[in-house]
Amino acid sequence: MPVSSDELEDRALDLVLEVEERLESNPLAALDIAEHAPPESAIHPEVRLARARALVAAKGPDSARVLLERLVEEEPDFAEARHVLALVLEQLGEHEAAIRELLVVRRLDEASDRQEGFTLKDVDGPITATAEAVLGGLPDRFKKLVADVPIIVEERPSEDLVREGFDPRSLGLFSGPTHADRSGPDVMPAPTRIVLYAANLAAFADPRDAEELRREVEITLLHEIGHYFGLDEDDLEALGLG
Repeated sequence: MPVSSDELEDRALDLVLEVEERLESNPLAALDIAEHAPPESAIHPEVRLARARALVAAKGPDSARVLLERLVEEEPDFAEARHVLALVLEQLGEHEAAIRELLVVRRLDEASDRQEGFTLKDVDGPITATAEAVLGGLPDRFKKLVADVPIIVEERPSEDLVREGFDPRSLGLFSGPTHADRSGPDVMPAPTRIVLYAANLAAFADPRDAEELRREVEITLLHEIGHYFGLDEDDLEALGLG
């Protein structure tokens, strides 16, 4: 009996989930699953991307480059594949090529939001309310130290920022002098601010799930506040804020 297109789609996505479940703990096992996918599933773009992710995790970025380049050539609007390719190119030291891909990712993500009718006002209220609650819940001594650091909600990173190499899918940004810089004898004049990117937070967490969105906003804001106090990515990862 012929298999319907819907069933083939379900099988492919089930296989992707199986690969992703093993990707962090056992990349080689994840790669084995992807490379032994049935032919009808192996050609699915999501399965091909899952295989590329497994290759990166198991064998390094160079092993997945050709697969990813072929995938985005055949599926030019596959934003997720372009994003992974950009990360691979960056790891391989090809900064300009990575930025070109990131700019396309930003354009595709923005177009997808427009097509789905997403606007900043859809999540601005919940994000702002959560940010205020997070700041209000800080210990008093930290609350005073961040009182004059503005928390800004923007839809997504600007094109100019992406051209500088910033990931267009980042959830937040800390920019400007840290607390130590602002407290030293030579105070840096540049403004300090924390930005939360609403479209990316909504894409990362289901915006229909208020608790999930709240949690992601909280983690992101605390992450950026950590940068303000001089913590690096390893420090933040150790605190569960990576």
